[in-house]
Amino acid sequence: MTRSESGPPGPRAGGSPGSIAGDLEPCWSCGAPVAQRALFCHACGAIQPPRALDPFARLGMERRFDLDPAQLARQHAGFGRALDPQRFAAKGLREQANAKAQADALHEAFETLRDPVRRAHALLALLGGDASSAAHESDPDDDVATLTGALSAAAADGAALDRLGLDIAGRIESCIKYLGPAFAKALADPEKPDPAKTGAAARILARLEGLEALATEAAARRAILSAPRT
Repeated sequence: MTRSESGPPGPRAGGSPGSIAGDLEPCWSCGAPVAQRALFCHACGAIQPPRALDPFARLGMERRFDLDPAQLARQHAGFGRALDPQRFAAKGLREQANAKAQADALHEAFETLRDPVRRAHALLALLGGDASSAAHESDPDDDVATLTGALSAAAADGAALDRLGLDIAGRIESCIKYLGPAFAKALADPEKPDPAKTGAAARILARLEGLEALATEAAARRAILSAPRT
């Protein structure tokens, strides 16, 4: 990885004071133009503060739902080596602070992209969609409602909770599987998002979040039943 790498260009999320035309910002140290995605200034080598980037651009990953976990981990590790605190031990306080801020921003981007729900929300944000709005606008999910009732009925039955947990886990896996092609269609023309296709992805995400909430509740109830009695 070269010292200026930090992912492919993404759309500007609003210019900052003193911004230069395009996706360039002035280097805080020498004033030379620096790409928003660059970690270091090409002119003087000073590490830059993190800019407003989406997590895909920050980690140099393609904007898609079906990411390769190994590639994501490699990207994160590569940036981590470039931002090793020992490399900045002899630098000034500003560069040390910038290095830490960059590392924190990269870690947050990594945590976002490795989690299917957070990754889907990040893609929806880029497309102008909203899973919470989709959940309110769409018809109630009959399967989730049925599972909610089954969870209430199985509150004191460990075996029933185990079966229900497996059922919910399978449905969660299906939702994650369906999100891939749904987002592929929604991202086919990112310059002109199709509200219908974006809405379809948002509805699957809303269902996924409902199922994950049920899975968490089922696991919590199972833990209570398994806790040793005093």
